[in-house]
Amino acid sequence: MVGATSCFECCPDATKVSRFRFSLPPSVMRSLFINPVVHVRQAHRTRRAAIAAIAAFGAILAGVFLMSAVHDAALSAVLGTVALACLGAVIGPFTGGNEAEWIRYLETLVRTERDRLLAILNTMGEGVAIIGPDYKIRFMNPSMLREFGDGVGSYCYKHLHGFDEPCDEMCRLREVIIGSTERSEYHFPDGRIYEVVSSPFADSDQVSCMLATFRNITHQKLVELELVKLNQLKSELLSNVSHELRSPLTSIKGIISSLLQEDIGWDNESRKMLLIGMSEETDRLASLVTNLLNMSKLDAGVWGPERDRCSVPEIVTETLERQKWVSKDHIFETEFAPDLPEVFADSNQIKQVLINLLENAVAYSEEGTKIVVEAKRINNEVEVTVSDQGVGIPPGELEKIFDKFYRGTQKRRRPGGTGLGLAIGRAIVLTHGGRIWAESEIGRGSTFHFTLPAI
Repeated sequence: MVGATSCFECCPDATKVSRFRFSLPPSVMRSLFINPVVHVRQAHRTRRAAIAAIAAFGAILAGVFLMSAVHDAALSAVLGTVALACLGAVIGPFTGGNEAEWIRYLETLVRTERDRLLAILNTMGEGVAIIGPDYKIRFMNPSMLREFGDGVGSYCYKHLHGFDEPCDEMCRLREVIIGSTERSEYHFPDGRIYEVVSSPFADSDQVSCMLATFRNITHQKLVELELVKLNQLKSELLSNVSHELRSPLTSIKGIISSLLQEDIGWDNESRKMLLIGMSEETDRLASLVTNLLNMSKLDAGVWGPERDRCSVPEIVTETLERQKWVSKDHIFETEFAPDLPEVFADSNQIKQVLINLLENAVAYSEEGTKIVVEAKRINNEVEVTVSDQGVGIPPGELEKIFDKFYRGTQKRRRPGGTGLGLAIGRAIVLTHGGRIWAESEIGRGSTFHFTLPAI
């Protein structure tokens, strides 16, 4: 304080500002102006930083007030120290106190954020796995455990794929742990397909790992494949239908043009032959249009069965009367078991099933061969069979012949066919709660079976 006293002696008229500038020692100045700023720095990452800043600003104002109001330097220093002690007691809890408390706070904050992240991962519908740089699985969420089983601590290539060593063609771990985000598809031997998004992730021990999200896209891929097949079938349908429509129309047009030629005299036999040909082509055209309409109604769900009590022998007899007139070159026979029960069905739809089966038998069997329709009771069902003596169906095609637009590899006796007849028959039988299947032997013929629930 010697320097301060000599200053006053040399400058008796000095202003209060001059006395203020030199009235406090450096330690007190540091306590009043620097320490509050340090406290603010320690608290700036907490939600209490605003309170600490206000308190620090108050400390500065208090220091200015004390130094400007008190002329005695010693008393000013004492008051400043007391004010600083009180201020420290007030803002201490807000600024975090000592270094140990601040470290504990940060550790608690890190644990809280990690627990929050794990809670999010555990509730995700997709599978999530954290894989370390040593290829060991560190974490699997519940969805991942359901899909692949518990593999924590195991090597990812061993647990997920059954490999004995990492596969660089499939694994993206090396790229991911250096900062890259990778997207890929994994196809598993059991048919499952997963879309995997792999991102870099720092685990709690600060080790660079890979966080992989597994999304099961098996159903999506199957739908895409079905769409591709449907597009192919659509193209085939347009091609087949255009050909099937053009062929009978061309024949009918040619026959009519021939009959209209006045310079040609047709005898009765020739005229009858031409008219029979035109009738057959018209029947072929009508069958095609009927199948197309029926399939469109079935797909749209607007062709539901109108069920009633029906007699299977009556349905078969009425259907054969029409078919005998269309296919006069084949021999049709029926065999009905005695006391055959009635069925609860749509008679018109069942007739359509029989028509399609009979037309198929005619198309793949030679003229003069037999086509036999049988009906018998088996347990609580009535089984109807249509047998022919045709070329037969290869074993590998017996399950495919009921698919829409599928046409077998065997040569038809009659050209044409869209592959809709058997598909329509199956759809109708299934809506009635029945079953339909085929048996065949190459060179000896085929037998088609379908059942209907008996009353």
